[in-house]
Amino acid sequence: MSRLTRLLHKLATLSRREWVDLLRAQVGLLAAQVLVWTRPTGRLVSPSSDAAAAATQSAVEPALMDRAQQLGLAVSRAGDYGVFRPLCLVRAVAVHRMLEAHGIRGSRIRVGVRMRRGRFGAHAWVEYGGHVIGDNIEHVGSFAELAEVHLVDAP
Repeated sequence: MSRLTRLLHKLATLSRREWVDLLRAQVGLLAAQVLVWTRPTGRLVSPSSDAAAAATQSAVEPALMDRAQQLGLAVSRAGDYGVFRPLCLVRAVAVHRMLEAHGIRGSRIRVGVRMRRGRFGAHAWVEYGGHVIGDNIEHVGSFAELAEVHLVDAP
């Protein structure tokens, strides 16, 4: 079975809610890309406070966590199969903003770094209630966390 055939089969099995999430995720990724392109250097994110970091680890209602995971999956799918392939920061911004738009407060954008085979790498992802949202946990785990950041309100 070809990749295209598998993709079409998967799309055919999506529920109405998953389709809506997928379309919103694509729009969210486009908006996040524009935000990343247009914000002046140093004006997109800023360090979070220690109080915000503590709130991230607090207990989360299972229904909210399920919904957060669904929205993260939609952004991941849109990023993998949509109209463009956004970098991790754009994906993280899109996930965070989608969660906020759906009333799911308290997600945090994280930034990490690693050295692998003499090459420096950096990655951005989102955590909510101590769980990685919309990203591969093993991939995220290969980075040493540098900072927890939050989006800066528009100037």
